[in-house]
Formats: sequence, C-alpha cells, structure tokens
Amino acid sequence: MPTINILIIEDQRSVAEILAVDLKQAGYQVSGIVESGSKAIQHIMETEVDLVLIDIVLKGKMDGVDVGGQIKTEYHIPIIYLSSSRDRTTLKRARKTNPSGYILKPYKIEDLKATINNALATKNSLAENLQRIKSKAKLANLKVKKIVQKNFALPIVRNYELERAKHHPFLPKLSSRDQKIVATLKQEGVYISSLAELKLKHTKRLVKQLNLLHPHLYTLSHASNWRVRIPSSRKFFHAEILFWGLGERLLDIVENYIGLPLFFTGVDLRRDIADAPLTDARNWHLDIDDDRMIKVIIYLNNVGKSGGPFEYIPRRLTKQLINKLDYKSGFVEEDAIAKIISEQFWQTCAAKAGNVVITDPCSIFHRAKPAKRNRYSITFGYTSRTPKIILGQKLPAQELQQIIPNLSPRQLACLRLDK
Repeated sequence: MPTINILIIEDQRSVAEILAVDLKQAGYQVSGIVESGSKAIQHIMETEVDLVLIDIVLKGKMDGVDVGGQIKTEYHIPIIYLSSSRDRTTLKRARKTNPSGYILKPYKIEDLKATINNALATKNSLAENLQRIKSKAKLANLKVKKIVQKNFALPIVRNYELERAKHHPFLPKLSSRDQKIVATLKQEGVYISSLAELKLKHTKRLVKQLNLLHPHLYTLSHASNWRVRIPSSRKFFHAEILFWGLGERLLDIVENYIGLPLFFTGVDLRRDIADAPLTDARNWHLDIDDDRMIKVIIYLNNVGKSGGPFEYIPRRLTKQLINKLDYKSGFVEEDAIAKIISEQFWQTCAAKAGNVVITDPCSIFHRAKPAKRNRYSITFGYTSRTPKIILGQKLPAQELQQIIPNLSPRQLACLRLDK
C-alpha cells in the first residue's frame, strides 16, 4: 500500500496530536500539524500532501472553510472537515468548497478511515484521467517552447508582480522592528545594523564558529585573484553557520522583502585582498541572479573607508544610472559613474567587526570599494525559489545527514534539495 500523507490543520495542539496517533495507527502518514491557514499553505507548497483534515476554527485571519476552499481550488487536494460546528451557515459555506466529507467531533476512527479512503479513491480515478490529459498538454507545450526559443530566441517572461500578489497572503508576520528593515530595503536598497542589534537566533554560536574559521582565511593563497574563499565543503562542516543563515526570523524578513518562497544560495566566507587590480566586482555593477535578492554581509574585521567596504548608490539614483547608461549587465568603471552621479552621493558602508549590511544587489549599483587593507567577511545569499540564475551551493551528503533532523520543512525547502 502506498504511503498516504495527511496534513492536519487544527488550532488545539493536544487534539491534533491525538488525531495524529489515530491516523498513524490506521496506517496513514501524518505529513504535519499546523494551526493556521497561512502555515497550511506554506506546508503544502513545500511538502507532498495527499489529503487535508481541517478544523473550522483556526488561528489567523482565515477559518477552516476559507483554507479548505483555497486548498481545493489552487492545489486540487481532497479536503475533509473535522469539526464540532453544526452551524447551518458554516455547513453551507463548507459545502460550496466541495469537500470529500464533513465529520463531526468526537469522531469515530472507522468513519474517518472510510471517508479518507473514499476521498482518495475518487481522487485517484480522476487523477488517472487528468494525468493523461496533462501529459499530452505538457508535450505540446514543450514543443511550442522549443520552436519559439529556437527560431525567435525569446526569453521566458515571468510576471513577478502577479506571483507576489498571489503569495502575499502567506507572507510571515513581522514585528514592527523587522517591518522597518523591509521598508528601508525597499526604499534605499540597503539596511545597516549589527549582530548585537539584530539579536538573531544562533548568533553566539555563529560567532564562535567564525572565530574558529577566521584564522584559516589568513592562510589561503590568493595567487593572482583579489578574493579568496574558504571551500564550501569546509564551511558546511560548521553547521551553526548554516543554522544562522536559515534562522526562521531572518527568513521571515527576507521573504517579506522578496515576496516569494525563498532559495538559500549559500555562504561566502572570504578575504578581499588589498591593493589588487580593479577588476569585476570592484567595479560598479548590478547583480542579475533574480528580480530581487538579498545578501547579508557581516564584517569580520574593522573595515574603514580604505578597507574595501561595501559601497553603493541609493536606489533612486540607480534608476537614473540604468536609464542614462542603458544598462543591461556587466561592470562599469567609476569614471563613467562619476560623470552621471557625483561621488558625494556614493554611500560607503565603513563599519566595525560584527556590523551587518543587508542589501538587494539587484536593485542598486554597488561594488567592493578599492582597498588598501584586507577585508574579511561572510555573506549569506537568498533569491526566490525559481531565480533567473541558480547559483546555490550543494551540501555534501554527510553534512545533509547531520543537519536535516534539525531543520523545518521550510528551511529544507530553501536548500532546494530536489535540484
């Protein structure tokens, strides 16, 4: 018998846990327990779910009927209401969502099993017909795309505005302090803070691990390159670094800015060499990885104006540059920038060790300012889950086995383990 994954949406944890035990004893797999509609949708987007059991009374703005209707309409997953509500108005609303059942509490496990099995049998018979239709449509669609791309070289255009509008109801809630971070990013393109001020989870353990790794940066040979990095395999053996970058509160902030489910592109722990040639990222540029992205840069040493700090041009002035340069991609020398935007408007993020620069490098012209001293830093990157360019780092199998038990479904989804 194939595994049946059931999601429980129930705002009383004790009730949900009893239900989960009953389902497991009946031979089903419980894919998760959530108490609100927003968390339910997030779970469905990240985890395979075959059927959903929904209570009517839930935490958050949406009640069970609202959630059930959305799940049925957008995800075509069978829903069964499991509620003590006998209110006629509620029953009428529930009926309009076309559920596979409405079981009153306290339930009998025999009734629940029969309703679940009937719902899945109906789903499977419909799925077989739909699959045949979808397969034919998919093949036809692929043929059309190949013909268009081959003959016209047209890019696949995404409607980011529409995607964000659809995802907006499911964005995590933020505190007023974190809302300010997002608002500043949207207006300026940069938010400057410190590890002490942000007070993110795992910060003490992150600092401890960085103290262990920092000396290794001194030993790396830079050869002819101006930037040297600690290899990914070594960084990821320090799991606390990864846990900090995947902290739920940090993901909440980033997701509210990007407006879509996230992809964690990885960690960059590096030394920028002093007095190196002005090449690539030491010239002005925009990143093109995605429509929006976030980089969180933490200085590991005191970085003065001559220490190669992050330097940027505010968002409103970046728009002028894009238009006047007719900029599409690539690096621009500072003389060309200075002819359009005076140096007095260039913002230099000089700061002490432990300071944090949160930025969207897709939205502002920026560079690593030419340096007379080495700069040491660690950078965490984030894009939408389907970015324009996928540059994520793949975790070693050994590391995955160590960290997976400690990560939530949302955090695992950020790692794109399926890719």
